[in-house]
Amino acid sequence: MITLKHMQTESHHIKQDQTDTFVDVDEALTERIQQEAIAHQSSAQNKSEQAELDRQADFDDLFPSEKRLAIERHYTPIIQKLAKQHEELCDQVAEFEDNQLRYRAEFQARFAYDLQHRDVKTVDCAGEHHFNEMIKTGGLHIEGYKLVEKRSLGGHIQMVNGAAVSTPGSSKLVYIPVDVESLMSYAHSSEAHNYSQELYDAELQRLISRRKKAAVGLTEAKRAARTALDSIPTFEQLISDVVKRAKK
Repeated sequence: MITLKHMQTESHHIKQDQTDTFVDVDEALTERIQQEAIAHQSSAQNKSEQAELDRQADFDDLFPSEKRLAIERHYTPIIQKLAKQHEELCDQVAEFEDNQLRYRAEFQARFAYDLQHRDVKTVDCAGEHHFNEMIKTGGLHIEGYKLVEKRSLGGHIQMVNGAAVSTPGSSKLVYIPVDVESLMSYAHSSEAHNYSQELYDAELQRLISRRKKAAVGLTEAKRAARTALDSIPTFEQLISDVVKRAKK
């Protein structure tokens, strides 16, 4: 007699069997995909190796003069490209060294504009309403300082009577001591000079490192080309009367 409990038990077994089948199928599919990927990678590697062997065989079949021409065709564009890169980097280093004062002046101006001097103070303002409240309450006043800039930190859009209206957002209030002429006066401070020197030296070293790397690459390419050429006997060497004596 089939009871409800028996039917529920059978249903559980069926679901369990289906789940196990799905798991087996997923594992088998995953394993097959992995095997295909490995086989594809191996096939690609074999083809690449075979192509290299074929190229070497074709090269070996060339006459010495043809081999030298093949090497020339291979290395000429490489060496020309590396030589151009090295020349451009040499020019960049020379230009950077010749214009040190101009670059350092730019770094010093950035130091001042970015408010990096320790004497500069800033106050965050949440918006025009907040700014007006600060005016009313005297919150804008800082003893011994004057407000020189109000930098917007972006606005936002709000809906007014069903229409989108752009309203001023938060801002940064910039203060400097009352005896300092302007914010950019700090571009001539000792701190700005030290800052510009550090940035200039770091950038110069970066350019010199790139120039050195390019020089090394060019030297290695030339050396590889010479080595390849030296390994090819000339026709004169092939027809030379000199015969290596065999050992007894």
